Amino acid sequence: LATEHEPLLSEPRHSVRDASDLPDLTARLQEQGVYGEYVAWRDQYMRWRKGDARGAKGENTVRDHVKRSSEFQTWYPTVKTFTFRRTISFWGSVFCCEGCLLFLWIDMMTTYTIGTPEMLYELTKVPNLLGGTFFLSGIYLAWFELINLDSERINESTYNYLWCDLEDVTKRGISQLSFFGAAIYLIGALFYTCAQVSDFFELDPTWKERLVDWPYIIGGFLFFVSGCLEMIINNVFTSPPTAYVWWVAVMNGYGGLTFWLSACPSVFEGEAATIVGVSGTVTYLVGAVMGLLMWRGEQFGGAMIPALNRLGHVAVRADPTSHNGQLVVEVKEQDKAKAQDALNPRLSWRGLVFLIVYIFIGAFQILASCTCLNHHMDYRDDPERFRRFLNVFVTSFVNVCIVHMVLALNSVTVTMPKRGDEPFRSLVILMRVLSLIVLVNSVLTLEVQFEDAEKYPP
Repeated sequence: LATEHEPLLSEPRHSVRDASDLPDLTARLQEQGVYGEYVAWRDQYMRWRKGDARGAKGENTVRDHVKRSSEFQTWYPTVKTFTFRRTISFWGSVFCCEGCLLFLWIDMMTTYTIGTPEMLYELTKVPNLLGGTFFLSGIYLAWFELINLDSERINESTYNYLWCDLEDVTKRGISQLSFFGAAIYLIGALFYTCAQVSDFFELDPTWKERLVDWPYIIGGFLFFVSGCLEMIINNVFTSPPTAYVWWVAVMNGYGGLTFWLSACPSVFEGEAATIVGVSGTVTYLVGAVMGLLMWRGEQFGGAMIPALNRLGHVAVRADPTSHNGQLVVEVKEQDKAKAQDALNPRLSWRGLVFLIVYIFIGAFQILASCTCLNHHMDYRDDPERFRRFLNVFVTSFVNVCIVHMVLALNSVTVTMPKRGDEPFRSLVILMRVLSLIVLVNSVLTLEVQFEDAEKYPP
């Protein structure tokens, strides 16, 4: 095999030997652990030879390939580690989106007095707790990913759930700011959950201040601190806004600031506090959508683990000899001809739009089920009315489960099946058409529920 400074496939400048006489170095490249890098370099070199404006970067040497793949191999030594980080990143962004949508509903409900006074409790307290639970889940998944950076433990299905060795994190090149930032985020979310659970009960002013008001203030302050740490980690103050993660860090910082200030009655109160809180929720929602854009670009570190965002395009390629899947990192996005060789192509923009549609459906169906909760005592006074609302509740609950199953499916199967792959292509097209119909129907269900609540008050 060639030395680390020599080309992997070297030959005399004016060789007259037939190509079939050259040795097959595939096995030796695999032994060196750089075969995937060589395949990616070769494909891009051939595109350049065929007239593409850009070709392969770097020299075709062992040192160049090893240097380019060393960081990649650290984080993605196997397909299982890639799938693990990819799944965690996806659901973290999805849960944060759902939580923000439910928070926005509460502000709409109180501002525009939607529904009847009897529905106010179920359409504010319950969505607030559910939204906080989704938000807490998304933040926990970011923490879970950070404390499980050891690829060997992931391959062994041995995970940390609450804590890890800080030294183990720092020795992998992760800043301590990332560790403390993620921990502070999680603690802030727990304060919010404490306030949301306590808000379910009728408390006297003193206990309400202790268990509701102060946890909101402390939680918002911790969100702001974590957002500031994200901005420092991602060099927001010293770099131009050219990456999604830059904007995600800024959005989270602003969202944390508004959550904190809107909870402080000495700063904002009444309608002003609502406006400030809504602006923060919207920025958190935009940041979560940008998190999905990062996930689409295979940047699975979010704003807390920037090391996972610098690895370029990751692909699982089929080994032409053994036909086994092999992870490689590519410095340039695959063209359409080579995309057929990738077993996990990236999500299209159209697919991303429908992903957001599914999230909206889930949020609307949760709200539809909440509209039925204030009729839980009707089974005594009016069994017929109880059965009607029970039917809506069960249907909405089932729809919530189905839409999350569809989201799980889309996190794995990210592209439309190709022409000829029937009936799968037709099923995906039909599912997307039906999702638009279900979204419209979800809005209509809410409207009908409000009208029925006025006609049949509990």
